[in-house]
Amino acid sequence: MRLRNQLLALSLLTLLLPWSGWKLVQELENFLREAEETALLASARMVTRVLPPQYQSELELARGQILPLRQLTAEPVLDGYVSDWPEFDQRLTFESPEEDLKLDLLAGRYRKHYYLALKVSDPGNIAATTFNTGTSDPAERAGVILYLQSKRGQFSYMISTEAPGPLTVNSQRDRGIRLEAAWVDDAEGYTLEISLPGDVERVGIGAVAPAFTMPGVSRERYAGTLHGRQQGGWLELVSRDDAVAQWLAKTAPENSRAWLVQADGWVMADSGPVRSAGSSELTWAERMVYQAVADSDMPPRERPATWPVRFEGAAAADALRGMDGTLWNQDIESAAVYNFVAVPVFTQENSSTGGNSEVIGAVLLETRSEGLLLMTNRALGRFALIALLLVAVLTAGLWLFASRLSRRVQRLSRAVSHAMDSSGQVSGLPLTASGDELGDLARNTQKLLKAVAEHTGYLQKLAGRLSHELKTPIAITRSSLDNLASQGLDQPAQQFLARAQEGLDRQAAIVAAMSEAQRLEESVKTTDWDTLDLGEMLGHCTDAYRSVNPQRTINLSLPDDPCMAHCAPDLVAQALDKLVDNAISLSGEDCAIDISLRREGTDCLISVANTGTRLPDVVHERLFDSLVSLRDKRAGGQHLGLGLHIVRLVAEVHDGSVSARNLAGDRGVEFTIYLPVS
Repeated sequence: MRLRNQLLALSLLTLLLPWSGWKLVQELENFLREAEETALLASARMVTRVLPPQYQSELELARGQILPLRQLTAEPVLDGYVSDWPEFDQRLTFESPEEDLKLDLLAGRYRKHYYLALKVSDPGNIAATTFNTGTSDPAERAGVILYLQSKRGQFSYMISTEAPGPLTVNSQRDRGIRLEAAWVDDAEGYTLEISLPGDVERVGIGAVAPAFTMPGVSRERYAGTLHGRQQGGWLELVSRDDAVAQWLAKTAPENSRAWLVQADGWVMADSGPVRSAGSSELTWAERMVYQAVADSDMPPRERPATWPVRFEGAAAADALRGMDGTLWNQDIESAAVYNFVAVPVFTQENSSTGGNSEVIGAVLLETRSEGLLLMTNRALGRFALIALLLVAVLTAGLWLFASRLSRRVQRLSRAVSHAMDSSGQVSGLPLTASGDELGDLARNTQKLLKAVAEHTGYLQKLAGRLSHELKTPIAITRSSLDNLASQGLDQPAQQFLARAQEGLDRQAAIVAAMSEAQRLEESVKTTDWDTLDLGEMLGHCTDAYRSVNPQRTINLSLPDDPCMAHCAPDLVAQALDKLVDNAISLSGEDCAIDISLRREGTDCLISVANTGTRLPDVVHERLFDSLVSLRDKRAGGQHLGLGLHIVRLVAEVHDGSVSARNLAGDRGVEFTIYLPVS
């Protein structure tokens, strides 16, 4: 991976910044919720402390005697069906002692009228309407006995019928107002709806089942607040607009809803729904963000009743056991968070003295955390914007720094690769004046290249110096051997003399080859250049090779079009001589030598190939170094490794190059000179 990509990957660590901000916002949200919960609990405790004594007395005395009133949003239709009654499961239930007769009772108010809904379950086989057809005496009929008390007095009603449908019920003493009702039979018993006058304060009610008359047995069943068919206990109708509810509405914190419940969870007073200003509605994106920030364990908020009549949740249960209860829940659709707290209300005399207090009810408060929601979203939005800007700036800065550093490294790398030319001369390196680590690397590399250049220059001049220094000793040795040969020597001495002359000839050949390479390097500057057709020149050279080596097969392949090049003809011919001589010496007399010329782009390629040999598995570029020979040591002749070095010198003089390769299938070897076209 490149340096800039590594630093770019490293910049991903900056994503820890928004992640830490996300965690910080979650902690902030938890802190704000705890603070709001504490404040709401304090408000609820304050409500319990300032609850007027008369309301506490009503709460204490009303335990088990309240008939909760539902606030009906529409006037119920008196048809005997309770599908239009809200919270039907929150009802008062009465059973006969034998538990074979049950009465479920609901009460509601719409405007200034009260309504009752009763469901009587009787497991007997005889329906109430069927039984009523057999008697006209109200004292023996099956149905519902209702007692009403208002400011106008006390009234009693016997509600029974022989057939389901609407009813008009008169009081038993022929005074008071008439009641409208509806009766519907079902598989379990019957359902009854009753409309009451608006001045009713309390009711006594009960269901009566038919008497069984058998020899020696007479029994009638009752369920409700009755003693037989006579008035027993009363149920107070608790109005939502009474003084307690009004006091709660004034005392409860702003934008909060308050309830006062009795010890069994029935609502005694309700401050009413809170009107939302609607100014803090969130967009779908803000809702999704807040749902992600909020506590994942927060339960979803169930659709609450508009006017609940009883609380049975864990928070309310804790308060009715004498402990503070709290609950956080979230609306799935709006993402709004609701804080619900419950604080117990104790008996007045014990709470003031610090003794063991009895729980007589609870104060419940619920508020929608608008400020919490908006504050969290605002904090998250601002931090997200700042974090994203910081991440973008840091990433861009790291990328720019990495790009600059990468360009400097690439610049130094290119300069190092081209610092030393073929002649061994070293050019200057960039960044040597820089004071950082790259500057140190550039300066140390330049020192190394200078040392290599000095050593290369020494090696390049070594051949010329040796050839010059060895000429005189070789000449003295040769003259001495010639004088010795003129003397009469015995046979063993002549053999030693022949070996000495052979070794001297080899030394002379070495000196001559080194002198030739030195002369070629010096003649490059003074040689004549001309523009000519390389194909014509190769034709003349090939004819000369054939005449000198008549026993060898030398082939020539030329392009159809002329291949004009501006070159030094003598040098090119000398390089071709070296390649042909190398091919002849490396192959047998039955091996062919192929000379070819072709065009490739802007270059003319001169190739010399021979069969029967193969280059060793080494780096082929070493073949063209000075004094390098890869021939078999057992091969005859003088092979100093200067011939191919001369070929490379000629190619480089023409801004070209030379290469060597093995032909496919080990068919032979091919050497190629690349010369630019004029």
